[in-house]
Amino acid sequence: MAVTITLYNHTAKLFAEGSNAAADTYKVKLYTAATFNATHTTLAGVGGTEAATGTGYNAGGPTLANVAVTTVTTNDARFDADDVTLTASGGSITASYGVIYNDTDANDPPLAFIDFDGSQSAGAGTDFKIIWDANGIFSFTVA
Repeated sequence: MAVTITLYNHTAKLFAEGSNAAADTYKVKLYTAATFNATHTTLAGVGGTEAATGTGYNAGGPTLANVAVTTVTTNDARFDADDVTLTASGGSITASYGVIYNDTDANDPPLAFIDFDGSQSAGAGTDFKIIWDANGIFSFTVA
């Protein structure tokens, strides 16, 4: 399985301008169907069908815990957070895509689009997990 994470065109710019800070609230919204367009600047602009709620998944997605934005080199930075675990209850949690977004900003700008390489599901009583790479969720360069 090849999970891919693609940044939106404005992501590095938002961090460089200070619009995104580690102390902001970031969430990952899950989708059963979604369309990626790198120019989307608001979460409302992301087309798709959100994962079903009432199954251990809440509308808008879970908040990322322990977000860290660290400097890797002079112009490179890394965005990371704890892995995400949602326990399915009352039904299955199913998603094919996810979008990490800044919930602190009024426009909820999307930062990264996640393609799970197909539908992933956790049945009632089991965990739906998103395990981030040990090197961080994503890295970016500001020139």
